Amino acid sequence: MSRGRAAPQDEDAVAREPPRTRARILAVSLALFNARGLGQVTTAEIAAASGIREGNLQYHYPRKSNLVEAVFAAFEAEAVAVAGRLPPDPAAAEALLAYQRSWFDLIWRYRCVYRDGIAMVEIAPTLRPRIHALRAETQALARGVFEAAVTAGRLRIGSDALGRLIDNAWIVSSHWMNHRPQGGAALTEADLDWGFAQVRALFAPYLAPDRPD
Repeated sequence: MSRGRAAPQDEDAVAREPPRTRARILAVSLALFNARGLGQVTTAEIAAASGIREGNLQYHYPRKSNLVEAVFAAFEAEAVAVAGRLPPDPAAAEALLAYQRSWFDLIWRYRCVYRDGIAMVEIAPTLRPRIHALRAETQALARGVFEAAVTAGRLRIGSDALGRLIDNAWIVSSHWMNHRPQGGAALTEADLDWGFAQVRALFAPYLAPDRPD
């Protein structure tokens, strides 16, 4: 009788294993891509770091392009969530700071997407329209957040200027890694702080004075 009851549990374990394996592969892939670059990491290295054979990796992700697409899909979902997260109090002094910092934290977690954009499209050409669509969607969501800050009196800027400010913030957020003072040295969290400061400087002229306590 106990053997008969155990069989469904074993089947359930088998059914649950693929999602866990895929999640582990994606986490390992992202870590390696972030550390060494999308074009420098092989599927054999990903399989070894994931503790599986390369054939098992190919069962879940037949080609490297499938892995890159899956990493981008994870980034895509997080980017939409972060860009659309309206601060509870848009007038608060720390509201925009926290909102913008959350975007840079996302950049840090998926820095390979920003640093290796050309390689990403070369490996997975089908991502090109999704990249453009994601930019449009996240910019629209960000505009909603910043318009709320304008309405709350935290930002003092006209509609047209706000559009240009959002465009410029996107440009700096996307390309600061190629212009940081350290140049070709390995990317560090200190570099992230430097990049964040560049974006904050764009908004500084439009920030209203902090409210008195």
